[in-house]
Amino acid sequence: MSKSISQKRILITGAGGSLGAAAALEFASAGWHVYAADVKAIEWHNDDITPIVMDVTDEANVALAAERIGKDGELSLILHMAGLYTMDSFIEIEPDTLRDMLNVNLLGVYHVNRAFFPLLSKTDGRIIITASELAALDPLPFNGIYSMTKRALDAYAHSLALELHLIGTKVITLYPGAYGDGMTKGSLSSMERMRSRTRLFADITDRFRSVMLSEIGSSKPPSDLAKRIRAIAEKPKPRFRYFMNCSPKLKMFSALPMRLQAFALRKLLVGKRPNRNP
Repeated sequence: MSKSISQKRILITGAGGSLGAAAALEFASAGWHVYAADVKAIEWHNDDITPIVMDVTDEANVALAAERIGKDGELSLILHMAGLYTMDSFIEIEPDTLRDMLNVNLLGVYHVNRAFFPLLSKTDGRIIITASELAALDPLPFNGIYSMTKRALDAYAHSLALELHLIGTKVITLYPGAYGDGMTKGSLSSMERMRSRTRLFADITDRFRSVMLSEIGSSKPPSDLAKRIRAIAEKPKPRFRYFMNCSPKLKMFSALPMRLQAFALRKLLVGKRPNRNP
């Protein structure tokens, strides 16, 4: 792989997903050298993209990847795009599934930052953490597990930004709404899996699915998000936080008192007194 001495270098986690892949191609097209990390091997056929097999939940594996990349020189940017999404209820989700969500969405970011921070340029090194618009809003039914992991990530990113700002390293948190499959294929397939397993919410998930289908169409292409991320990465003085393509309806719902939220959801999804018997 050809890497010039002056070329900026970026590590992207989750490069195998639609959003991560779009970011890898965007930065490579702009002259950056990209280390595209994912848990599976990927062929890019691009001299400016080096594939890295890395499991963000495995400390030893992350350390080996950092050692490998460190031989090429400094990094200008660490971009966190790895993440897991699932729909489920807190009362029924399997413990292993919940642990996987926390390990990837929260602890994976911690492992990568800890291992790769020594490689960041001391003059202009940056970290960009991708949270979610849901991290800034009240959680919805069956989205609460994902929201919990992203809200914890938001707290981590906030503290990290204040700490590293003291020593001159910028940490930027992104709160994207619907991009790519975020509100379409991914959400619907996850909902279908929940519908096939749940014993408590079968009728409710049928109605919830109809609501989701009515909202599809607000998502934007992954390339749009990738362009925004690169523009932010190259800003001389970026903000600490950026909100992108967030849903006005979700904002309005989150602004309601919890009593009204519960009432509205009950009317929409249940309509009558629920039966707890499976």
